[in-house]
Amino acid sequence: MNAAQIHLALNHFPIAGTILTFGVLLWGFFSKKDQIKIVGITLMIVCAVAGIVVAQTGDGAEELVEHKPLVTEALIHAHESAADNAMIAIELTALLGIAWLVMYRMKKNHLDKVFALMMVSNLVGALMIADAAHKGGQIRHDEIRDGNAPAAAAATATADKEE
Repeated sequence: MNAAQIHLALNHFPIAGTILTFGVLLWGFFSKKDQIKIVGITLMIVCAVAGIVVAQTGDGAEELVEHKPLVTEALIHAHESAADNAMIAIELTALLGIAWLVMYRMKKNHLDKVFALMMVSNLVGALMIADAAHKGGQIRHDEIRDGNAPAAAAATATADKEE
């Protein structure tokens, strides 16, 4: 498998996983069941680790597609920037989850506050990673670009005529 295949195969896990995690965390919050909260936090940590692998394969995937028709540096940069920011939110959420687990084990106070902050961070991260995924999809799927596909196709046709 090359970097692009790994990137594409694994990128769905942090996306779907982060969204699923929010549902599990919400369930744990309203049910007040610590075991459900622990499952949600564990899932978030797994998503964060998978996100690191996805991020590490991004440059290799870029090298394989950057010279393809209709692929532009602007599209790649928009995806990379959005993904970097989403990863910050996801990693922060995982760190908050680890902090909650440590505090829970040590029977510390303020668990509810840390958990609520983690849920907000997870929701923000889920929205950010969905945006990064959409921008990543636009790199090779011109049909989902916001009206830019005809302009990109015209630019490619013009460039082909000049050669």
